Amino acid sequence: MNQARLLAHVVLAAAALTSSAGCVVLRRPTTLPPAEKPYVAVLSGEMPEPITMVARHAWIIVNVADQGPLLRYELLSRAFKETTSRPLDYFGEGDVALHGLVEKDRGSIRKMVECLDEETPRYNEEHPDYFPMPGPNSNTYVDQMLRRCNIPVDLPSTAIGKDYRGPIGVSLTSGGTGVQFDTWIAGVKLGLTEGVELHVLGLTIGVDWWPPALILPVNPGRLGFDDR
Repeated sequence: MNQARLLAHVVLAAAALTSSAGCVVLRRPTTLPPAEKPYVAVLSGEMPEPITMVARHAWIIVNVADQGPLLRYELLSRAFKETTSRPLDYFGEGDVALHGLVEKDRGSIRKMVECLDEETPRYNEEHPDYFPMPGPNSNTYVDQMLRRCNIPVDLPSTAIGKDYRGPIGVSLTSGGTGVQFDTWIAGVKLGLTEGVELHVLGLTIGVDWWPPALILPVNPGRLGFDDR
């Protein structure tokens, strides 16, 4: 059984138990600021069938607001940077969600771009292979960029691969207010804004402190108020 089929079997089993549970109150609208506003946005879209209900693919959009095009940082087979006029589009046709928006002055956003430009090829060197589960994959890349470039945004629980740290690893969380310890099999995350998460075979369950919510391994990833 290949990895993609194993992933589908595991996550669909989780979905069967929780498919009626995912619900977000006061969901953040998936809209981006106007062109004159500098920002970094972190988005994700639902994966195609058969894992639509339980997996998402993340990417980063940057607007320096210097009359240049939007920048997109993403990983398909390799991590890359490109310009885009369609920041909400991706290879799928599912729900697209905005998980975080960092709005700062142009100088601060340019520094984030410089960091992303430096860290993207470094990621490709560190992770030459791609594995759907437990990673490294597209969500591993986005999570690493958020942590290394000080972009305080948390990915949703269904961004499988976001917690990949190799065979064993410890790091700060992408939100910047907690720590996590993960192995290929299991892990745990604890943070002021992240709450408490337990990771098992790439799936995430937990409790968010504020806004209050249960964290579930099925889209949209939460039962409660929207946060990420």
